[in-house]
Amino acid sequence: MQRLMEQLRAPQTEQLPSYNSITNAANSAAATAASVVPRGNRGPNSTAQRRKGMALTAASAVAFAVMALLVQVLDSRGYTALQTMFWRGVVQSIGALVVCLVRGVQPLRVIGDWKRFRWVLMRAVFGSIGHVLYYMALARMAMGTATVLFFTNPLFTAAFARWLLHEPLPPRAAWLMAGALGGVVLVAAPLSPLSLAVGAVPLQWALLALLGAASTALAYTSIRIAGRLVHPMVHVMYFGVIAAVGALVLSRATGQPWKMPENSLAGWAPVAGVGVSALTAQFLMNWGLQLAHAAPVVMVRNSTVAISFVLDIIVYQTVPSLLGTVGAVLITVCAILISR
Repeated sequence: MQRLMEQLRAPQTEQLPSYNSITNAANSAAATAASVVPRGNRGPNSTAQRRKGMALTAASAVAFAVMALLVQVLDSRGYTALQTMFWRGVVQSIGALVVCLVRGVQPLRVIGDWKRFRWVLMRAVFGSIGHVLYYMALARMAMGTATVLFFTNPLFTAAFARWLLHEPLPPRAAWLMAGALGGVVLVAAPLSPLSLAVGAVPLQWALLALLGAASTALAYTSIRIAGRLVHPMVHVMYFGVIAAVGALVLSRATGQPWKMPENSLAGWAPVAGVGVSALTAQFLMNWGLQLAHAAPVVMVRNSTVAISFVLDIIVYQTVPSLLGTVGAVLITVCAILISR
């Protein structure tokens, strides 16, 4: 692992074609050769490209919020967190494979390039571990408290991206990230920091949520390291496979009774919906990470909290608190400013 870190920090001179040249390679080899960028410079090469990455991430946040809403539906029907994760992984991986085949992308080809495939696996493994730890914390902590702790992942992402990729973090972006994280606290659990301080939240479960945030941050950073030669749908497919297998193994190991969807449209619709929304969210998120720096992208992704806040009002007619409303506005404003 130490040798791997030293290799990452060493100057990179290898030349890589851009993501757009990959999708057009069959039609124009010249376009591929013309759009070569240095491997060590995986950051955005234009303001327009960066803004596109932020817009894709904002759309991803909407898809994530829809997925969270459907997860609540499955929870009300008796599905455990691991079972929901299993079905999400199955639908997500199958859907990603179909999209890859339709678009002419060969997801198995990356296996032969270990230099890149290790980061694809890292994204899948650490992403799955992060969500498992988050679900474990949710089972033993208040949802708001666990969410506050888990949504600290932009701080970890910024640290990992700066350490491994030497990505800059301007003071303005740092202040906006801090403001948005403050908004997350206001929306999800206004009293959670106090609860943690006085011991109302067991420390071991709080640490699990924080470890989940750090693990997810490593997953996001690995997408940047893998570079643009890895199609976003390839990341989505392998993440779905690892998530499904891991959730199934853990569910069996813990002796959870298995629940199958009812054999009807109403029974399968939310199960398929979780997978499809996760597929869409992950694809847009991965694409955005390939076009813009990791830390601000993940911060815009956290606008899911504000979107979920609005959906909760519309769907469940929840009366918002004043602090929650202020937090939702704060997250939205910071996400808009950080994307400019």
